[in-house]
Amino acid sequence: MLRRFCDMLARITGAISIAGLAIMTVAIIVNVFFRFVMNSPLAWPPELARFLMVAITMFASGLALRRGAHVGVTVLVSLLPVRLQLVIFTINSVLIAGFLGILLWQGYILAFNEGPRQMAPSLGISMMFAFIPLPLGAALMLVYLAETTVEAWQKARGGRSPFDPIQGLEAELDENGSVPPPQMKTGG
Repeated sequence: MLRRFCDMLARITGAISIAGLAIMTVAIIVNVFFRFVMNSPLAWPPELARFLMVAITMFASGLALRRGAHVGVTVLVSLLPVRLQLVIFTINSVLIAGFLGILLWQGYILAFNEGPRQMAPSLGISMMFAFIPLPLGAALMLVYLAETTVEAWQKARGGRSPFDPIQGLEAELDENGSVPPPQMKTGG
């Protein structure tokens, strides 16, 4: 059940991230055009691009957490027995959850207490909209962290390392746990 819910969240989060990246790209192109071609820079495109960059970072970080794609050094951990790996994975998950809990709490305060009191200078919107991705992204990462932790415990019960990719997502990864480079298609 958690897996299906996270799959749905990942599709929505991915679509939001792609849309945000597309809008951010257009804003940057508009900014460059007006600044260097028209010699009349606009104030709103860089501000919109910054707000979108924060949102994309928060949402895509959740997707990376779910896939185990954040930077991690498991050279020594992988040499340990699976039970000890699970202990280290669980401690790591608790520490991450603590950080995300603080980010959620402080992001909520920033978005809903401080944000409505401020206006974005160029866009003229409440800063609440710029701050909302902080608590929302932290909440998404907490959900994905719960999924990966449950999955890690299931893998460890089966004798696999808890640091292995989530089942079903590892098809995209090579034997080293890295995303393989795209294959060039040749005619024939």
